[in-house]
Parts: sequence; structure tokens; C-alpha cells
Amino acid sequence: MDMVKLKKYLIVTIGQIIIGIGCAFLVTSGMGNDPMGVMVSGFSRLSGIPFGTMTNIVSAVLFVLLLIFYRKRLALSTVITVFAIGWTIDPVCVLLNAVNAPVFINNYIYPVVGCVIISIGVAFYLSIDFGASITDNVILMISDMANKPYSFGCYILYAIYVAIGILTGGVWGYATILGLVLNGKLIDLMSPFFVKTVAVWANK
Repeated sequence: MDMVKLKKYLIVTIGQIIIGIGCAFLVTSGMGNDPMGVMVSGFSRLSGIPFGTMTNIVSAVLFVLLLIFYRKRLALSTVITVFAIGWTIDPVCVLLNAVNAPVFINNYIYPVVGCVIISIGVAFYLSIDFGASITDNVILMISDMANKPYSFGCYILYAIYVAIGILTGGVWGYATILGLVLNGKLIDLMSPFFVKTVAVWANK
């Protein structure tokens, strides 16, 4: 494997770890699931299937749909996105719980910090255009079809996730609304910086 590909796999992995750290802040806050998590929790409540198992089922269904309709950014690196985030969240949650931050910081600052960190991670790894996670693939498919920036697809998909989740009794809250409103725009704002820095380094 050449050095450029190795660097790109490294960037994808680091990006997923950053996203996992951001997700841990949301989980620790206890102020609602991320948009996809709202839908998954609703399906889980209706079916009685555990949240983790239902997450895998939803991801598998989305993956099959992508295989049929949009293979453009499905790659070996997509496999990294399936595992790296989950492996990061649990140990970071342990650390954040050990910090035992004041209630206001835990409930209202952690979700903001989490959304910013998640946006950094997504913009960081997508800057090299070397595959994408299942959710990001769906977002990019919507954006490409409409010839719009990442945020457009993000708002559409997240709104669908949250609407389905609320209708099925999913768990949502302050952190959910922040993710719905902030993430897409933050990623659009950060992406040019990473394209000019990270992507340039990766392709040398």
C-alpha cells in the first residue's frame, strides 16, 4: 500500500475517533439522543429490540439502500467508520463521568461541545473524499442529487430521523435540537480549512 493511502486511512480513523469523543459528550449529558439515535430509540421501543441491535439493523438497511442507489463513496474506509466511533465512546464516557462536572455544564455545555467536536471530526475526514460513513453517504447522496452543500443533506436527513423518532416515541431533547441545527452548518464552515490543509498533506 502506498503512503498516500496509508495517510488517508489514518485520517479517516482519526476523524472517527474525534466524532466518537463528541458523541461521548452528548451521551454523558443525558439531554437526548443524536438525530439518528432518536429514530433508533423509537424503533427499539416499538419492537422491543435492544437499542444497539436496532442501530445495527438500521445501519444494515441503509447500507443495502446505498449499494442499490449510491455507491460513490462506499469504500473499505467505510468499515472503519462502523467500528471506530463505538470503540471511542465508552472509554471517553468513563472519563467524563469521572470528571463529574456541575449539572449546568454537564446538561447544557457538554452538548454544545459535543456538536462542535463531531462537526470537526466529520469535516476533517470528509475533506480527503476517501469514503464515508453510512450516514454521511446518505447525506452526501441527498446533497449531490440537489446540487447543494453538505448541510442541505444533513438538515433533510436529520429532520427525517427526528420526525420518525418523535412519531415512534423516541428519546429526544436539547442535545437533539443542537445536533439538528448546528452540525450541518458547522461542517460546511470547517470543510474548506481541512481541504486546504489535511487534504493537501494527505495527497503529497
